[in-house]
Amino acid sequence: MGGEGSGQRRSDRERQGQDERLLQDPLFSAYRRELEQGGRSPRTVEAVGKDLSLLTGLTGEMLAGGEGFLWERLDRPRALRFVKRLHDRDYAPSSIARIISNLRGFFRYLKKNGHVGEDPFRLVSGPRVPRVLPSVLSEGEASALVNFPDESGDPASLRDKAILELFYESGVRLSELCGLVWGDFEEGSGALLVHGKGGRDRKVPVVGEARAALASYRTSLQKEGVIDSARPIFAGKGGRGLSVWQVGRIVSRRSRDGGLERKVTPHALRHSCATHLLNREADLREIQALLGHASLGTTQRYLHTGLDELAKKLAKVRKDP
Repeated sequence: MGGEGSGQRRSDRERQGQDERLLQDPLFSAYRRELEQGGRSPRTVEAVGKDLSLLTGLTGEMLAGGEGFLWERLDRPRALRFVKRLHDRDYAPSSIARIISNLRGFFRYLKKNGHVGEDPFRLVSGPRVPRVLPSVLSEGEASALVNFPDESGDPASLRDKAILELFYESGVRLSELCGLVWGDFEEGSGALLVHGKGGRDRKVPVVGEARAALASYRTSLQKEGVIDSARPIFAGKGGRGLSVWQVGRIVSRRSRDGGLERKVTPHALRHSCATHLLNREADLREIQALLGHASLGTTQRYLHTGLDELAKKLAKVRKDP
């Protein structure tokens, strides 16, 4: 069975970080600064670097020159051969589409600044990416998850419950949750200042069970004297913020504790939050604001389209100014 994983295993050497020559390339360095100044996340910038490293690794010494690379040597036929090699190595269609998009952005930047005459990827089409509906829990499954059995009442258990409640009640992204510090929490109003994609901050209301869980967790930390505004809200031993990988493990483990038989991810909880709000007649624009989406179209893709009322609600929103 193919997929990105099998392709990556065969090309570990090409994908081991950003190669040293790329890091020394002045044009890549300038593009990376532009991305960072434009508010792109560190993960996005890192992904662009890895995809460029893959390009330079698979094209051999053809682009090598001086301190960096001779990007003008890459023409459309060579770009097409590069994409064919990705297919031959069993990269997933979604991965190939992302790689082409990142390379197109880089070469568009080079052309705009007069470093290349043409973008070799401009007319290179990516593979069709099948649309996969997001996994959504039933409301019963979500309730079982956030109320996982645990009678210890220790800070770690209270932390885990607060994590699950926040994902389900507020729909925050995994990276956003991991970036929260106590200074982002307004205890009086119960709002969280969430630092979203593209440098867009938003205030998210924390109410009901989520607020109670966060308050219990905060109280347990105050008893230990480990609260300050710069401390990550969700921390492990030593006060270091939990990584996205660690939070994913917590969600997976607690889903088993709650008796759920299928795999649950933070992303599934975010999808579930949006879909259950829609089922309860929440306005689409309110859901869009809560999730931090730049466009209503993105919010629509987060919802299961089998809902009878979705078309009516979208039609109404699009009619209203």
